[in-house]
Amino acid sequence: MKLKNILIRITAIVVVFTFLSCNDDFDSVGTEVVGDVNFENDQYSTIPVAYSKRLNSIRTSNLTLDSQGAAHANLLGVYNDPVYGQSVYSILSQIQPSTLNPTFGTNAVLDSVVFSMPYLSTETKRETVQIGDVTETVTTYKLDSIYGNQPIKLSIYKSNYFLRDFDLESNQRQVYYSDDIETNFGTEVEQTLLYTSNNFVPSAREIILTTKTTVDGEIETERKRLTPRLRVEFPEDIKTLFSTLFLDKEGSTELSNLNNFRNYFRGIYIKAEPINNNGNLIYLNTRNAQITLHYSFEETENDVTTSKQGELVLNFANNFINSITTELDGTLNDGRSIAEELKEENQDMVNGEDNLYLKGGDGSYAVIDLFGGTVTNENGEEENELSFLKRQDWLINDASLKFYINQNNVTGGNTEPERIYIFNTETGEPLLDYFLDDTINKDFPLLSKINHLGRISRDSDENGEFYTIRLTQYILNILNDEFENVKLGVTVSQNVNSITIIDNTPTDKTDNEIIPNSSIVSHEGTILYGNGVNVPESKRLKLDIFYTSSKEN
Repeated sequence: MKLKNILIRITAIVVVFTFLSCNDDFDSVGTEVVGDVNFENDQYSTIPVAYSKRLNSIRTSNLTLDSQGAAHANLLGVYNDPVYGQSVYSILSQIQPSTLNPTFGTNAVLDSVVFSMPYLSTETKRETVQIGDVTETVTTYKLDSIYGNQPIKLSIYKSNYFLRDFDLESNQRQVYYSDDIETNFGTEVEQTLLYTSNNFVPSAREIILTTKTTVDGEIETERKRLTPRLRVEFPEDIKTLFSTLFLDKEGSTELSNLNNFRNYFRGIYIKAEPINNNGNLIYLNTRNAQITLHYSFEETENDVTTSKQGELVLNFANNFINSITTELDGTLNDGRSIAEELKEENQDMVNGEDNLYLKGGDGSYAVIDLFGGTVTNENGEEENELSFLKRQDWLINDASLKFYINQNNVTGGNTEPERIYIFNTETGEPLLDYFLDDTINKDFPLLSKINHLGRISRDSDENGEFYTIRLTQYILNILNDEFENVKLGVTVSQNVNSITIIDNTPTDKTDNEIIPNSSIVSHEGTILYGNGVNVPESKRLKLDIFYTSSKEN
């Protein structure tokens, strides 16, 4: 059904309902008298079957921060989830020169090689200050999407692993997974160590660059201010290496086109490691990272030779891969291992489970079967629940799922995910209710789609209590035989504005697994109550359908 037709249908329902609420008694219609009929509001509640599914590896090539794919989303660092344990994120990326077949000039000498990786930051204050004889504008920033403040070991390597663009067997775009770097690529990604820090913590301070040049015998100083970032000047031995790799290769086939270059210089690997089992995690738009070669060369004009400066920028581009290592070594309050609970053989996919485990990245998600059981109908007979509901002459006013948080096993507060997300497990697409929800805020995703995907509801201590997902139109479409009753997936979401679908099915697997991008770029986790018999009745997962029906006096 086209969206336009659905909207017309919804409008018609609203009009009819408004009319009927003003006039409970029906008049005759045609030659048939309906009689003395009025209406009542009621509620139907059912308990869906719900269980969890572990993600042993996920596709992490070319993840995005938004649905337009304008910004690559990569996580770097170490995150200790209070429920699920530690996750470690590293990044492997190809690079490409800003200019192909570059010309470096006469007697070119490499002066410095600088790595720059900007953080996501927001300007909070700007003021003018006097520094000597110069007036400058000083900007204060706060870092966005930084989790934890303990140092990590950060290493930057020149990689020698070749990242293909296309799969050799299928000729489709090559995809890469969260465990590829550790499991399949081996030591080739750590060919040459370019830089290492044993005490890396991102700083919100501006980067101030000071450049001194001599003009007509006088030294002039130029100061430039950059947004917060990791900025590193590689040491002398690495500068010598890059001089050999680039300046000495002027005019070579290796620098002449992208295909040759990507085989020649195969990438950069940024590796994170915990220190004393702690660390910090940052979100990055990796497209903004670059390596800049600053060089000097000679230029002769009218028999006068002067020294000039040039630069070659190497941008991070094409293939980006996030390595994620999550052990899921957390335990429940009764001592049970979450990793053991999430094994497929330990999940009851027929009757459902007590707990639903939602963890971003290479963690886990919940599967929901809304109408899989039977009910006792008006004749006292067992009937398929969905068939029963389709026979009812109800005007559906609202339908929602309420997921209570298992506070006994979750550390409340700011480590709890603000949003969860529901999708069709067969297509990966969001429900129609997502598109009908016009609460859109591109700058603040936490304020988007809040009618359909309600934000976490917290108690007076700021601990999460429940999430509500409204799926009224989806239920209407199922009951009207416009949609099939497929299983739904529920994940955590870092950005509900991002509805990119990630086909997570490796070529050597037969099962089809589709995961929303917004879950893969999420790091947080939670535990929700399912439908199991051990769940307190007041916290058990339910689908509530509020409807209006006719009754005869």
